[in-house]
Amino acid sequence: MEIQIPPFLSKIAAKSACPIYIVGGYIRNSLLGLPKSDIDICGSLLPDELGIDAQIIPVNRRLGTAIITDGNESYEYTPLRRESYGCGGEHTPRSVTFGATLIEDARRRDFTAGSVYYRVDNGEFFDPYGGIDDIRNKVLRSADPDFTLGDDGLRLMRLARIAAETGFDIEENTFAAAVRHREGLADISPERKRQELDKILVADTKYGIKDAHYRGVELITKLRLWEFIIKEVGEMEGVAQNPLYHKYDCLEHSLMAVRYASPHVRLAALMHDVGKPVCRKMYGNTYSHPDMGVEIVHKSLGQSGLKYPNATVERVARLVGLHMYDMSGKTRLNKLKVFIARNFDLIPDLVDLIEADGRATGVREVVGPHRFEVVYKELLSSGAPLSVGALKVNGNDVASAGFKGKQISLVLEELWRECLIDPSLNDASILKEKITRRKKKFKV
Repeated sequence: MEIQIPPFLSKIAAKSACPIYIVGGYIRNSLLGLPKSDIDICGSLLPDELGIDAQIIPVNRRLGTAIITDGNESYEYTPLRRESYGCGGEHTPRSVTFGATLIEDARRRDFTAGSVYYRVDNGEFFDPYGGIDDIRNKVLRSADPDFTLGDDGLRLMRLARIAAETGFDIEENTFAAAVRHREGLADISPERKRQELDKILVADTKYGIKDAHYRGVELITKLRLWEFIIKEVGEMEGVAQNPLYHKYDCLEHSLMAVRYASPHVRLAALMHDVGKPVCRKMYGNTYSHPDMGVEIVHKSLGQSGLKYPNATVERVARLVGLHMYDMSGKTRLNKLKVFIARNFDLIPDLVDLIEADGRATGVREVVGPHRFEVVYKELLSSGAPLSVGALKVNGNDVASAGFKGKQISLVLEELWRECLIDPSLNDASILKEKITRRKKKFKV
């Protein structure tokens, strides 16, 4: 088994005062023929004690981690260490001790596939827990699952993510321990959970494994973790839907929507029906679930939840709130043009979500371009003003004709709607004449 060593890393190993080892994903991917990951290295000394001719940039002094670089290549270096955690599943170790042996360092690592060490200077492997066999068999296993998964709750999400990204199966004892220790995820910060969820939602883009993202969210469900990530997602499980329109319950339908959606729309796909359980409980139906979903998105993804950036929360909320608009396809064309113009920045993603939603029913075929997409392209090609600000007149023009206060915005709104329907009207002289004609209507 040959591991390719970049020249700069060979130089580091040759100059280092202690042996340098590669550990983690680079070895796994090399053995499987997957695209190479970043190279993580380790050794028995602290970074400043290595005695190498390279720039050393501290990352976390408490953990001893640093970036070693020559300005072109760079590697994250970690000294061999022992760790201990407090009660629960907090991600940060309570104590860190350096000077560990390889076997002690391996014990603190999460899965055997990431606990294989390759000594750079002589090509020897150190594999204390049979990680090479697990890599070959594509099995994700912990050597001591209760110890590993009980110490650090974030490893529960990492288990789902790595299994999804790599296509590995989860060994049964490791899976069972993850379920037992799932409450440890409650001790993990929202930001950490959000980062892992984001990676799971695009797991198929990591190594090109088809539907890896869908398997990731399915594993989150099977491991019973939604309660500690976005509890409202978990509450969709078992919520029945009309079999005339849906093959799956509410949760599986949402996960299938994630499967079919483009990467940048998958968070909205996950959340698009979260309002249904509450609506069913409160009203006995789900008619208002988009509005209820908007409230839940703000709560569960915002500052009281996973702390997504405000722009992300607002965009997801808009998609969730609008995904049922014109579901029957009977909205009048002129009204639809106004809707599309008001949400022009969102329409491609909204169409993506609606089509994923349709495919995820399991009973409805999505055929041809969506009506929104057709009108969107027509507005774009026609040169229609997509906002009031794109009119050839402005508030000053309306005010100079004698209009005041709210009258100004009302007149501009009317002119804009007319120009959406007939873009040729967006001419300054024509619009000023129309402004004058409205003086009688507004008693100016």
